Amino acid sequence: MRQITEILRLKFEAKLSHATIARAVGLSKGTVGKVISVARAQGVAWPLPESVDEAALEALLYRPRRGQRWLP
Repeated sequence: MRQITEILRLKFEAKLSHATIARAVGLSKGTVGKVISVARAQGVAWPLPESVDEAALEALLYRPRRGQRWLP
């Protein structure tokens, strides 16, 4: 997912609802809610530091759980 930054910007800067954000980025309300929930749980603050790009943000929010490995 490459829309994490936009979802967070719309939520915390524009103060839009999950439904409005979902329509704007073309995702479901549930997906938007999950992204925001995981970001809050990980302590992601807005505005993001300039050193944090989309790939780093995605790695922080969606890192594999301990004890699990990716299968080919």
